[in-house]
Amino acid sequence: MAAHDELATSGRRLGRRRLLGGMLTGSAATAFMLACGGGDSKDSGGSSSGSTGGSGAAREVTIAPSTRVAETAQPKPGGYLNARQSANSPLDPHLNSTFTAQTLASYIYSRLLKYKTGPDPSFANNYEIEGDLAESWETPGDGTQVTFKLRGNVKWQDIAPVSGRALEAEDVRFAFERFRTDPKSTNRAVFGTKENPLVESVQTPDPKTVVFKLAKPYAPFLTLISNSNYLWIMPKEIGTGGFDPAKQMIGTGPFMLESTQPDIAYKVKKNPTFYDAPKPYVDGVNLIIIMETAQEVAQFQAGRLDQAGIDPNRVAEVKQSVPKAEMLEFLAGTYGFICFQLRGNTPWKDERVRRAASMAMDRDGILALAYMNKGSWQAFCPAQFASFYVNPKTSDMGAGQANFKHDPAEAKKLLAAAGYPNGLEFRYIYTNNIYGERFNQTAEAVHGMLKDAGFKPQVVVQDYLREYITPGTGTFFGNFEGAFYGLSTAFGDPHDFLYNFNHSKSTRNHGGVVDPQLDAMIDKEEGILNLQERIKSVKDIQRYLGEKMYYSPSPVGPDYIGIREWVKNYHRNNSYGTGVENRAKLWLDRS
Repeated sequence: MAAHDELATSGRRLGRRRLLGGMLTGSAATAFMLACGGGDSKDSGGSSSGSTGGSGAAREVTIAPSTRVAETAQPKPGGYLNARQSANSPLDPHLNSTFTAQTLASYIYSRLLKYKTGPDPSFANNYEIEGDLAESWETPGDGTQVTFKLRGNVKWQDIAPVSGRALEAEDVRFAFERFRTDPKSTNRAVFGTKENPLVESVQTPDPKTVVFKLAKPYAPFLTLISNSNYLWIMPKEIGTGGFDPAKQMIGTGPFMLESTQPDIAYKVKKNPTFYDAPKPYVDGVNLIIIMETAQEVAQFQAGRLDQAGIDPNRVAEVKQSVPKAEMLEFLAGTYGFICFQLRGNTPWKDERVRRAASMAMDRDGILALAYMNKGSWQAFCPAQFASFYVNPKTSDMGAGQANFKHDPAEAKKLLAAAGYPNGLEFRYIYTNNIYGERFNQTAEAVHGMLKDAGFKPQVVVQDYLREYITPGTGTFFGNFEGAFYGLSTAFGDPHDFLYNFNHSKSTRNHGGVVDPQLDAMIDKEEGILNLQERIKSVKDIQRYLGEKMYYSPSPVGPDYIGIREWVKNYHRNNSYGTGVENRAKLWLDRS
């Protein structure tokens, strides 16, 4: 698997004053660890009554010898963990797709399934599934029915009007219907639409059994249920007006919401009735709002934060200043890309123009700029999905390989052939107030690369919440002119990337891709239950996309998390399930 994580060893000059001038500063810490639609600095981690990979395959990616955090022999309960959160959190995760809402939900609410984590930071990239609220599950027959058995010892937090009652199957059914029917739920179509049905019904034959009836076999259904962007289980009292989830959180998770101070901190405390006692071991977590990533590192060095995202260019400095701290290195799970507007009368409908934009991108130059020459070129599903991944640097990509090569001269020829001999002027959009300095400088570098290849991009910087990620109206949801440089959350299955980005019926089809042949390929892939056949199908789709270039993926390199020496049993998670997959498992030993 490590073969897929080639090091970018380009020794050539980056070749552009803009790129050299944009080399990363110390203020870049967790740029690519935060992604649209889904946590604060990412930390990560079933089966049918057992454990399998999320897509039925081992997909571990190792880019360096794994660093393991030292553990004490016995958990030591007590204390508050101090961690950074980069922005305020809406309280209702169903109706707010932003990563801060999903991450806060992971402390308070639960899912049916979650991802396994371990002390080896690369383990999270396997996306192995285990039970959260479900103690077992099975998919008999042709794969069109999935039955979950709920744990018998789960109680809602003892807050009126739910008041500590037992979890019931009806809570799951209510949460599912709310998620997929409320018009404010921008992700609701992931469980199907009238035009493209997936879940036909959810049945509750008894208080501890939930049965999902599917309209068709769907290979990634368990990873869809596990995904921390989607189905948080919320109590049925919401449906009768018992409380407003935008103002109050009552869950079954490891923590309870203690206080909210927008722009200052969100505080959660241990849930004494959590089903997986004695977890959590800490008394609570202080999620401190820190906008600047440089400040995050400074607070970590001062011992005021127990963990922090560390920019690759500052790893050596931080190791020297805090020699006892652990430094975790892992392949970033987020996914950067240029998205072209394909709706209406637009030049991006011409395949030659899209190919030219991709050829403008110096992917090895970006790895030098942002990741100190480490990392992988991304295809149309991330490199961490090792068995599914098609390496664009090799002939395995087929004819599309040429579109990934940095070739500004050929890009200019393609533009001229498409009718733009003097260049193409367009709006080039990105948001610069949420992802960190590394993302900002990479977006600016891509802007310069496009100019060098004959484009005339006009920079438009947008506010993340007011313009970029605004539910239903933001740039990320397809309401833009020109193109944008964006970042996607990490998903647990290649199908999430293929469908969400490219299927004509997807509500997360940012660019407005409409390609009947591609739709048919994706529809076929999602129903293939045989793993090896599905791998072949996923690779064929990537090769097709390599020729069409509806999106232009950018490369990705390692991220680093610094862990102070008193934090024990730290399990990195690769999703927004931070509360249950990471913070519920660690403990503090400041002695």
